[in-house]
Amino acid sequence: MGYRDGISAGKEASVQEGFNEGFGQSVDSGYSWGLVRGVSSVLAALPDQLTEKLVCDPERKERFGKLYESTRSISANDALHSFLNDLLKHETKNTGELAQSFCYGQLDSFSKELSLLLRDCPEIKMNGFSCREE
Repeated sequence: MGYRDGISAGKEASVQEGFNEGFGQSVDSGYSWGLVRGVSSVLAALPDQLTEKLVCDPERKERFGKLYESTRSISANDALHSFLNDLLKHETKNTGELAQSFCYGQLDSFSKELSLLLRDCPEIKMNGFSCREE
């Protein structure tokens, strides 16, 4: 193995390490963001009669509608930028220390709102979804 091969291998290892760290920090928020967009989109697409059976309270139905509109207006690229900005703000506040689990910021607030709405609507069942209370 020559000098150039060593440099290339070092670059690849460094890039992979950075990817692994970034993936670990973003996977929970990305997954939750996808669930919020998916659930709110499904409820928005259902006929009114079915939505009323699932969400009896008009105020909750309105909150689901606002959640749908809020998440629909944010593109995947904008969500990524929001995640990065929140991550950098958190890093600055905590003297350069990054959290292992990203549980703060705008995207997480949508997840918490969905969790609160689902808790109040027992007719809607979602396995494996829970709000990360912090």
